[in-house]
Amino acid sequence: MTTVFYLAASAMLAFALALLLVPLVRQGRRDGRSRGVFALAVVVALALPTGSAALYMLVGTPATLGGVEAPKPMSLDQGIEALLAHLKASPDDPEGWMLLGQAYAMGKRPAEARDAYGHVLTLLPDNVAAMVGWAEADSLARDDHRIDGRALDLLERAASLEPANQRALWLLGIAQFQKERYPDAIATWQRLQPLLDPDSNVAHAVAKQIAVAQARVAAGPGNAATGNMGGTR
Repeated sequence: MTTVFYLAASAMLAFALALLLVPLVRQGRRDGRSRGVFALAVVVALALPTGSAALYMLVGTPATLGGVEAPKPMSLDQGIEALLAHLKASPDDPEGWMLLGQAYAMGKRPAEARDAYGHVLTLLPDNVAAMVGWAEADSLARDDHRIDGRALDLLERAASLEPANQRALWLLGIAQFQKERYPDAIATWQRLQPLLDPDSNVAHAVAKQIAVAQARVAAGPGNAATGNMGGTR
């Protein structure tokens, strides 16, 4: 009965985790996130409950583990160090570089994130998630937060390869707005609008920026309203 209980419990937990993660995977892909990151999450979600059940059956009931100290969760810095060690041994692992770029971005280290995404693009030149990540990290690493040069080129290519990539369209519109290419920014953000939940804060922000750009067009050259959009927020 104990064995049956653990197997049944682990199966139910795995199923519940899968139900939770599948929508996250789909949303992540729409946002341009790496497929490998979410695939790894699903594998872990499915393997962890079954592995835990097997461990309990091997060493005894959870009560017998009461005196064992639980492992401490890994910090972001520790995770980065682990990734760096892995990439030192396997420098041609694009998923490892992608994870490192995302970790640096989470840690607000945009210059290092840009470098990590650059390694991905060296290995996989058409990786859209890396293109978008590189462009965003580059803008955050700059003092003026502008999206220009290679960043703009990458966003234009990303939006061409994945026309429904929300992050690519948002950032490309910002770049066009910064360059006072207001009609282009309007067109880009209008492509983004149908992809968003119309009641979301993001959709409202996009609609507001379209209105600002339209006002700039109506004002004509030299008569644009004050204010600009210097960052990627």
